[in-house]
Amino acid sequence: MFFVACSPTATYKVMSTLFDGVPDPNAKPLIAVTDSVKTDSLALLEASNIQIAGSSVIHEPYKSNDCSNCHNDGSLTMQQPELCYQCHEDFNKKYKYLHGPVASGGCTACHNPHMSDYKKLVLREGQQLCYYCHDSKDVLKNEAHADLGETNCTECHNPHGGEDKYIFK
Repeated sequence: MFFVACSPTATYKVMSTLFDGVPDPNAKPLIAVTDSVKTDSLALLEASNIQIAGSSVIHEPYKSNDCSNCHNDGSLTMQQPELCYQCHEDFNKKYKYLHGPVASGGCTACHNPHMSDYKKLVLREGQQLCYYCHDSKDVLKNEAHADLGETNCTECHNPHGGEDKYIFK
């Protein structure tokens, strides 16, 4: 198992040196969750005559209005990734090498914890998810990506980790 550091802050310092886009575990949230935001979002889900538009994927605790599964008075009951690992697989135990956001405990760098229009609750679709952090020009410089076209990065790379530093499947 490849461990970078023991604490989230130490891990962030190392990982952000090696990878672009590693979320700072000490950063303040960009959007404050207020009672009105919580109430409005949940009211939409609770209303029996309203359906979620499009092909939205909804995280089960959110869909079930079970906010206390993850939140306590508007704040998280524990930090990522420990909170996510209460229900989801702990990738730290599965892979020798971890993708930067996984190694730093930043699940929400790629996933929306409530709902998304994309499978696995990802924030963006296809290559756009990866190009949010990885510069497409740098990716396309690699001759292995010469004929990449619209191929989804996850067809070759595991987005969470792997047994080599390129996290190939």
